[in-house]
Amino acid sequence: MNLRKIRIQKKYSVPYLSKLADVPIRTIENIEKRNKCTISTAKKLAAALAVTLDELCQD
Repeated sequence: MNLRKIRIQKKYSVPYLSKLADVPIRTIENIEKRNKCTISTAKKLAAALAVTLDELCQD
């Protein structure tokens, strides 16, 4: 999952992305550490980052 890479490229902090995507900070931190998340969370994050699910989820 490219969450951390994309978030850093867009210069979004974890708290900012959390508010933008309506996903808890802890959830984002866990996803970045474990590279796993639910589809519904991935959709929220992809929308907030303005990327496709494919771009977000590619390894």
